Amino acid sequence: MFTGTRRLIKLAWAIALALIEKQPGNSIGERAVWQQKQARRMLRALETQVTMTGKIPTHGLVVCNHLSYLDVLVIAAQSPLVFVAKSDVRHWPVIGLLLKSAGTILAERNRPSSASDTAQGIRAVFESGLPVVLFPEGTSSDGSNVLPFKPTLFQIALDCQTTITPAAIHYQAETGDIAHDVCYWGDHTLVSHMIRLAKVKGLRATLRIGDAPALPQNRKAAAQLLHGDVKKLYFAS
Repeated sequence: MFTGTRRLIKLAWAIALALIEKQPGNSIGERAVWQQKQARRMLRALETQVTMTGKIPTHGLVVCNHLSYLDVLVIAAQSPLVFVAKSDVRHWPVIGLLLKSAGTILAERNRPSSASDTAQGIRAVFESGLPVVLFPEGTSSDGSNVLPFKPTLFQIALDCQTTITPAAIHYQAETGDIAHDVCYWGDHTLVSHMIRLAKVKGLRATLRIGDAPALPQNRKAAAQLLHGDVKKLYFAS
C-alpha cells in the first residue's frame, strides 16, 4: 500500500474515532483535554514529528503565525487550550463538527455585532485558567514571511491584564514542497491538499514558544511588537 494512502486511511480512522467516541463534557477544560487527545492521534496518523522549544503558558493569549490547518493539531497536541478561528470553518465537512466539540471560539469578522460574543468567549477561557491561541495574521500563508497582525482581539487580553505570548510554527520535510504540500493557502482545496500532505515523507513541525513581553496598552502597538517577536521565532535557526 502506498504511504500516502496508508496515512489517509489512518487519518480517516482517527477522525471517525473522534466523532464516535464519547463527546467531551460541557466544561472548557474537558473539551480542551478531548481536543489534545484527538490532535495527538491525528498527528500519529499523519506520521508527523513535533519538536517544541519553550513552554506553552497555562493562561493568557498565545499568538502564532499560521501556515496550515495542521498548525491546530501541532499546537493542540502539546497542551489543553482553546483556539479562536474564523467562523467559516464551521461549514467545513467534519472539521466543523470537531472544532465545535473542542470548544473553538468562532469569530465572525463580517458581523461587527458578534464581537462582544467573541470577547465573552475569550474571557471565559481566561477565567477557566486555560490559554487561548490566536492566529492574528487572519489567514494562512505560504510561509515565505509572517503577515501583518490584525490587532482587534489583542484588546481583550490587554483589558483583562493577562499575558500575550508569542509563538511560531515551522515545517520541514524529506520530500514535497512545504509551500504547496504542507502550507494551506490561496486557492488550495481541502481534500486535494490533504492527499498531497499525506504523501509528504519525514514531515517535521517545530513549535517555538517565546517569552511574554511587557506590552503597551495600545492594541496596534502591542500587535506590532508581538509581530516582531513571532517573526524572530519563525526565522530562528
